[in-house]
Amino acid sequence: MKKLAATIIACVLFAAVPASADLAWDYYRRGLESSFACKKIEYFSKAIKLDPNLAAAYEKRAIHYFFQEEFDRAIADYTRVIELVPGNVEAYKMRGLNYLRKGHRQGFMAEVKRLAHRYMNMGSGDSRELLSLAIADFSRAIELDPQMAAAFAYRAEAYRLVGMMTEAVRDASAAIHLKRDPQSTALGYAALAEAYRQLGKNELYETNLQRFIELDPYSSDYPPLHVPLTSPDPGDADSLTLVGWFGLSWIIALAIVLALRLNFKAPKK
Repeated sequence: MKKLAATIIACVLFAAVPASADLAWDYYRRGLESSFACKKIEYFSKAIKLDPNLAAAYEKRAIHYFFQEEFDRAIADYTRVIELVPGNVEAYKMRGLNYLRKGHRQGFMAEVKRLAHRYMNMGSGDSRELLSLAIADFSRAIELDPQMAAAFAYRAEAYRLVGMMTEAVRDASAAIHLKRDPQSTALGYAALAEAYRQLGKNELYETNLQRFIELDPYSSDYPPLHVPLTSPDPGDADSLTLVGWFGLSWIIALAIVLALRLNFKAPKK
C-alpha cells in the first residue's frame, strides 16, 4: 500500500513539472505580447516563479528594470542569466552597462549632485568599484565577441571615468573602426569626443562630437554641461565660453540651494 501511494505521488509530481514549465512559457509569451512595462515585468516574474531556470525571462525582465533605472534588480537578473548561460555575451554587456549607469548616472540632476560633491563635499562621487565591475563585464563581452563595437564604446566611457585616458581613446577608436552599426559607431565617436575634451584636445573633441551628432542627432546621451547642439562658429568662441560659464554658475547656484534645503529643518506649525 505504501509503495502504491509513493508511486502515485511520484507520478503526480512528474506530471506537474511539465505543466509548470508550459505555464511558465505561457507567462513568458504574455510578457512579450504585453504593451505595458509593468505588466511585462509581472508576467516575466510569474514565469520565473514557475521556472527559476528560464533564462529568457530573466533577460527580458532585466532590460525593463534597466530602462526604469532599477539597476540593482537588473544586475541581479543579468547575473542569473550568466549563471544559467555562461556564454551569453549580451548579458555581460548589459550587466556592465548597468554598473556603468549606476556608477555614473546621467542627466541634469546627476550633474548637480556631482558638482555638490566636488565643491561642497556633499553626497558621494562616482563609484570606482562599480566602474571597475563595468570594465570587467565589458572585457568579458569583448572576449566572447571581439567584434562587439558597443562593448568597446561602453568600456571606453568607463575607462575615461576612472581616468585611464589612453585605454579610453584606444577602445573608442576600436568601436568606430569596427563599423558594426550606426548606433555603436556613434557611441564610439561620443566616447572619443569626451576623452579628447578631458585631455584638452579641443579640435579633436569638436570633430568627433560633430560626427557623433551626424550619426545620432536625437541621442539622449549628450553630456549635459558642455556639448553644443550645433557646431559653433569660430567667431562665437568668446560668447560660447561666456554662456558655458554662465550655465555652470547656475548649476553651482542650484546645488547650493539644494544644500540649504537639506540643512534647514522645516518650520514647526
